[in-house]
Parts: sequence; C-alpha cells; structure tokens
Amino acid sequence: MSENKEKETLSTEQPSEVEDSKVEVEVKADEFSEIDKIEETAAVELTEEEKLKKRVAELEDKLARKAAEFENYKKRTAREYVDMIKSANEKTLGDILDVVDNFDRALSQKDKNITLESFSEGIKMIYNQLHSIIDKYDVKPIEAIGKQFDPNFHEALMHVESDEFEEGVVALEMNKGYMIADKVIRHSKVGVAKPKEKNEDENKK
Repeated sequence: MSENKEKETLSTEQPSEVEDSKVEVEVKADEFSEIDKIEETAAVELTEEEKLKKRVAELEDKLARKAAEFENYKKRTAREYVDMIKSANEKTLGDILDVVDNFDRALSQKDKNITLESFSEGIKMIYNQLHSIIDKYDVKPIEAIGKQFDPNFHEALMHVESDEFEEGVVALEMNKGYMIADKVIRHSKVGVAKPKEKNEDENKK
C-alpha cells in the first residue's frame, strides 16, 4: 500500500512541475519578444538617423556647389566688366589720338611760312573736332556762372566781391565742370559771390 501511495504522490507532483516549466518558458519567450521589439525600434530609429545624416550631407554638398558657382560667377562678371572698361577706354583713346595727330600736324607748321589766320583756323578745326568727340560720348558742360552755388555740381575755391551777382551765386568759373548723362565726372571750380565790403567813407555816410 505504501508503494502505491508514493507512486500516486509522484504522479500528482509531476504535472505541477511540468506546468511550472511551461510558464517559465512562456515568460522567457515573452521576454525575447520584448527584446526583439526594442531591437527593431532601435533599428528603425537608426535608419531614420542615417537618412537624416544623408540628407544633411546632400544639402551641404549642394550648398558648397552653389557657393562655388556663385564665386565663379562673380569672377567672370568682374573679368567681363574689366574687359568692357578696357574696350570703352580703347575706343575713346582712339578718337582722342586723332585729335593729337591733328595737333602734331598743326605744330609741325610753325617753322613754315604760314599766316596767323590760317594757323588760327587750323586750331579752331581741331577744337571743334575735340568737342564733337565730347558730344559723341554724351559729355555735357555744367552751367555755373549766374547759378546758385550747388556743391553737387560746383567746387568753391574762393569768394568774389560782386555787384552783379547776389551772395551765394557763382560769379567766376575757373575750370568748367562736365557730366555724362546725370553723373558728374568733374565739378566746376568756381568763385562764389559775396557782398562788397564798404570802405570807411561809405560807413561814415
């Protein structure tokens, strides 16, 4: 009878141990499942980070290319501007050299038997030629005499006592000023009128 009881006891205990082991296995399985989920989430996050880094790298590369293109554009534009100025200067100087040639011809006649009248006519022709070149490049003289002094157009070098002009009006022009279109290329050098100082006799009166 005792042996049978022991067998019964063993038989009743065995299922409980098996069930406990199943529970333990199931718990461990659940733990592994959670770990897999964490690893998958980390993998996704890492992938997003890599995508972001890749996008940043692409944008930095694009920015560097644009900066290089802009720098090349500035250099090219600067070269074109310099070439344009050189070309304009060459054309202008070419016209002026024609005037210089005519002056050389006129001065070479000084030892020859020419009249003062013919020499004067030659100089006038050269003068007109020079002014035609100035007009060609839209260079215009600045009006000064009788105009109110304006520092935008005039450079005052002195005051001039004047009965003809009011105070602050340009009474004397020492060097003519010039403009190209609306831009001053040389200010007129002028004397500005001021009232005449009264002498002692006039003060007594």
